[in-house]
Amino acid sequence: MTNVKTVLIDGDEISYRSACACEQPLKWDADTWTIHSSEQDMFQLLESEIKRAMAETNTDRYQIAVSSPTNFRKEIDKNYKAHRKATRKPLGLASCRQYLIDKHMAVWMNDIEADDVIGIWADPEQNMIWAIDKDFLTIPSQLLRPSGYLRISEANADSNLRLQTMIGDKADGFEGVKGFGPVTALKWIQKHGDTWQSVLDAFLSKGLTEEDCTRNARLARILRNYDEKYNWQPTY
Repeated sequence: MTNVKTVLIDGDEISYRSACACEQPLKWDADTWTIHSSEQDMFQLLESEIKRAMAETNTDRYQIAVSSPTNFRKEIDKNYKAHRKATRKPLGLASCRQYLIDKHMAVWMNDIEADDVIGIWADPEQNMIWAIDKDFLTIPSQLLRPSGYLRISEANADSNLRLQTMIGDKADGFEGVKGFGPVTALKWIQKHGDTWQSVLDAFLSKGLTEEDCTRNARLARILRNYDEKYNWQPTY
């Protein structure tokens, strides 16, 4: 692990964990249950997460990113994360986000997610990402996940993005090539080459279109520059 000056923290991720951990069920009588949370408990957990991030990356400086209320990916695909509307968010999630903004100067940028802000900030020589989300595997960076430390080159990041484009991301609401899980996608790349043309050929082989491939690639790509949200396209 290379020494770094700053740890980059996904504020959405630690807010969700903290809010979930603090939910407590309460049975009032034989028929009635409610769920409650303590804001102070949530805020204490957030502080613990930030301290843990600094300790595990051996740095005393941090930057936190949170997501914008608006998301440019919904302009690419109106169904992006649409399925999440039916899922209850943990109590206090919005309070956690605001706490990080007010107390820790968490940053958000118009129309993009916390992942994208971190992707824009990421510099393998200056900082390290501390996060669980697999999407960070598509960013050239130093990355510390629970499974261990990774140094991701631009070539590695691009290769991971091509795999993600083929696999899709059900958590974010977009499907990949039918029948292509992680193993099948990797075998395809190994056989046909690690190129965008190869990824397009996988889509075409299952009756999909170049438009389908491009849409998936744009949804899967974590921004490395803010302007990419307007003009990045895979090159076939």
